[in-house]
Amino acid sequence: MLGLNKDVVKLVGYTNNWKKLFRVEKSLLNSLVGEHVVDIQHIGSTAIDGIVAKPLLDILVGVKSIGDAKKFDKHKLKEANIYHLGRVQIEGKEVFAKFSNLENLTKTHVLHVVEYGGDWWQNHIFFRDYLNDHPEVAKQYEVLKKEMAEAFPTNERSYAEGKKDFVDRIILLREGEIDVIR
Repeated sequence: MLGLNKDVVKLVGYTNNWKKLFRVEKSLLNSLVGEHVVDIQHIGSTAIDGIVAKPLLDILVGVKSIGDAKKFDKHKLKEANIYHLGRVQIEGKEVFAKFSNLENLTKTHVLHVVEYGGDWWQNHIFFRDYLNDHPEVAKQYEVLKKEMAEAFPTNERSYAEGKKDFVDRIILLREGEIDVIR
């Protein structure tokens, strides 16, 4: 079952069902905005084999130019319970979320719309692939996630900030600034 209410941080055990749910959502997204999209990828912890994750799918949507996100038919997206999170201001990224319950703000999917092949795209893909290729590093990440979830069960922002240094170290590998994770 997917979904978390606003600011709730809860981790659940890994399930292969996340990959199936991603394929379903990718198909839906292709039908809704596919003409503006270069590629759609499953990212985030639900895309990393064997580790705990928050029960929501992170989806990377690659567009030729970030301005292409403005071409998405927001009425079609709204019919699918997908909304642009305009108050989320991140340079080079537009964020959308799918909700199963708007009253409780129960999010099931987060769509990260970025320039295909750009830094955001490459960093998200690299992080996912690196952790899948290095299960011992994925387990380190899982331990950190559990610690942050315990420390911040009602504060998504602090939970994410607590993981930032770890994520940044992985990205430094892609950029060649370090050659090993300690």
